[in-house]
Amino acid sequence: MNKAMTVYPVIVDSLLSNPGIGFTSAPGLMDDIGDVFDNRGEKKEKYKFTQDSRTYNHPDSKVYFCSARWRDIEIAKGVFRWEVLEEKLEYAKSMGCTAVVRCSPYALSEEDDIPEWFRAESPEEPDFPFWRVDPETTRYVEYWSDFIKAFAKKYDGHPVISSIDLTIVGAWGEGGGTEFLEPEAIQCITDAYLDGFKITPLQALLHDPLSMKIITDRKAKVGFRVDCLGDMGGFHGKRWSHMTDFYPQNIQNFKMENAWEKAPILFEACWHMNDWYIQGWDIDYIIQETLKWHISSFNNKGTIVPEPWKDHVKQWLNKMGYRFELRKFTYDAEVEAGGNLDIAALWANVGVAPIYNRYPLVLKLTSNKQTYTLYSREDIREWLPDEDIAWEESFSIPSDVPAGEYHLEIGIETGVHEIGNVKLAIDGNKDGYYEMGKLLIKGDQ
Repeated sequence: MNKAMTVYPVIVDSLLSNPGIGFTSAPGLMDDIGDVFDNRGEKKEKYKFTQDSRTYNHPDSKVYFCSARWRDIEIAKGVFRWEVLEEKLEYAKSMGCTAVVRCSPYALSEEDDIPEWFRAESPEEPDFPFWRVDPETTRYVEYWSDFIKAFAKKYDGHPVISSIDLTIVGAWGEGGGTEFLEPEAIQCITDAYLDGFKITPLQALLHDPLSMKIITDRKAKVGFRVDCLGDMGGFHGKRWSHMTDFYPQNIQNFKMENAWEKAPILFEACWHMNDWYIQGWDIDYIIQETLKWHISSFNNKGTIVPEPWKDHVKQWLNKMGYRFELRKFTYDAEVEAGGNLDIAALWANVGVAPIYNRYPLVLKLTSNKQTYTLYSREDIREWLPDEDIAWEESFSIPSDVPAGEYHLEIGIETGVHEIGNVKLAIDGNKDGYYEMGKLLIKGDQ
């Protein structure tokens, strides 16, 4: 009988920057930037969330919002300059970030128009304020769907992309006027996304009941994004706000209350967090609502977090997205080369959402001379919050592994060196791996 060793890792409550979750990065506040100003141009005292933070007046991040225009990529019908998007993904990777990607069909200004070749074919612009081309009287639906199909073929499963915005119509792809489209038009575009992206997670704007019904009727794994988080009455005073009169009701009405189990929930600030502070809005209420809705990441538009809210935001970050605690780890301390290493462990996801990218859980065996990596069959995307996660698995030790003593480490790998491994909420992080103890591998007797 093999000798079993049990380890109880030390749980930590420190801030963890992890791929695909947390605040969207703020490059303008990183490193040595001189003075710091709020979104209204007022100079603020510098502070950091942790002693070794790279970012001032804003938490560090491992997720970057990456937007690309249709006109810049599809320069002629069926001719694509994917290097436009590649450069943005390389920039995200250089910062150690995964990317939330949105390809937008157009925006409001002439320089953000539809592609030139499409404009030459359809010179008239509609009166509707959020459209630059009429999707009902032109070939917009066909052309945009073709673009999405090409986009998916090129980028589904890309290791830097953590999720993709499902954009249908409207300025910046934010959905303005979706409710006026025929169901067949919405179906054509959403099918292009749902049929094309089988690996990379998607999120759709929580905009209108029709598009949400088309998506949910397919039982698709699609999360949602909203772009006016924090509004507690900035448009209509106490009579109406997004936080009390739109989001709570329509997450339920649109049947998206369980979408978080399979795909991410993303939020963007209405105005800026500093505006919330000046208005005196209740940050604790805003935070608790997002946690109830299973938030994964928050786009603060690269602007500062008011310093009096620093501790509120720390608590928010420790619940936002996934957060994995390894509470108990039992393993065979002695195994034969060519034999099996049995593992039994207890995990907890103490965040409010799963992880949505299938990063492998690995064991690493390291001696003075060699390293061996053993890949688990466990799908960590199934580790939902508020559930005990019992993990048991038997790993085959290659017969050619030299006998001797090894360090046994555990980690979750992203496969991208610049992004690094997923950090666990336990002590002992060493380049993204956590040592569980010593392992003796025996050779032939």
